[in-house]
Amino acid sequence: ADRLGVPVAQTGVIFLFFTLGMFLIGPFHAYLVDAYKRKHVYIYAFALMVVAAVGYAFVTNLTELILLSTVQGLAFGVATTASITLAITNSTLRSAGNVSFSWVARLGMILGIVLGVWLYQSYPIRNLLYVSVIAGVLGILVVSGIYVPFRAPIVTRLYSFDRFLLLHSWIPAINMILITFVPGLLMPLVHPFLNDSILGNTGVSVPFFVGVGGGYLVSLLLARLFFLKEKTLRLVIMGLGLEILAISLLNSTPIGVSSMLLGLGLGFVMPEFLIMFVKLSHHCQRGTANTTHLLASEMGISLGIAAACCMELDTDKMLHIGQIAASIALIFFVLVTYPYYKRKKVR
Repeated sequence: ADRLGVPVAQTGVIFLFFTLGMFLIGPFHAYLVDAYKRKHVYIYAFALMVVAAVGYAFVTNLTELILLSTVQGLAFGVATTASITLAITNSTLRSAGNVSFSWVARLGMILGIVLGVWLYQSYPIRNLLYVSVIAGVLGILVVSGIYVPFRAPIVTRLYSFDRFLLLHSWIPAINMILITFVPGLLMPLVHPFLNDSILGNTGVSVPFFVGVGGGYLVSLLLARLFFLKEKTLRLVIMGLGLEILAISLLNSTPIGVSSMLLGLGLGFVMPEFLIMFVKLSHHCQRGTANTTHLLASEMGISLGIAAACCMELDTDKMLHIGQIAASIALIFFVLVTYPYYKRKKVR
C-alpha cells in the first residue's frame, strides 16, 4: 500500500477484505473437507496463500491489492478449517487437540508479526515476501508428512454452517471481537510508536510484540496454577484486567512492561474462551467451535487495524478507544457472556 501511494485510511480497509474472504468461503468448509481429502484441501489452500504472498510484489493498484487480499483470506479460511479437522483427527484427544492448535496458531501469529516488522524495517519488502514464501513451503512440506487415516467421502450439502459458525455461541463471539480489537488497534502503531523498547538498564532493544509473545508464553505456565472453582471466570477477569492495564500504561511506563502485560492477559483469556466455545458445542461440533473462535478473533483484529488506520494513527485517540473497548469487553463478559455460558453449555 505504501509503494502504491494508498492513503493510510484506505489501507485499513484492505484487512477487512481479508476477513471478508474468510467469511465468504465459510459456508463451503464442510463440503470441501467432506467431499475431498482433508489433507489435500489443506495443502492446496496453503499453496494458494503462498502464491498470494508472491502476488503482493506485482500489484499495481488498490483494486488488485483488495482482490489479492480477498483471495488470500479465502485460502486462509479453507486452510484453517482443514487444519483444525486434522488437529482433532484422534477422537480420544479432540479437546487437547483444539487447545493445542489454538495455542500454536496464536503463537505463530505473534512470531509472524515480530519477524515481519524486523524484516520490513531492516530490508526491502521483497525480502519479507521471500521469507513468507519459504515459511509457506516449509509448512506445506510438514503437512505432507502427516498421516491421515482413510475415510470414505461423505455426501454433504454444498453450503452449511457446519465447520464454520456455531450459531448459539454468538454472545461469546461478540465478546471475543471486543477483546482482540485492542491488539488489532496496536498493530499499525508498531512502526511509528511501538517500534522498540529498551529492556531495563541493559540498553537491549526489544520489539513490542516480542514482549507480547513472552507474556503469552508465561501465561501458559501461570494458568496451570489455577485449580480453583470458577477457573474460567477468574482467569478471564484477570486477563481482561491485564489488557486494560497494559493499554492504560502505554504512555506512562516502558513499552516492554505494557507488552508483557498484554501478552499475559491474552494468554489467560484466549484459551478459556476456546474452552467456552467447545463446551457450548455438541460432540460433533468441536471443529465448528474452534473455527468460530478463530473467526471472531480475526474479525476483532481486522476491525482494530481498520479503526487505527481510519484514525490516521492518532496515538492518544487510539489508546483511549482501546481502553474503552477493553473495559466494555470485561463488563460484557461478567454481565452477559459468562451467565449465558453457564446456562447454555452442553458439558
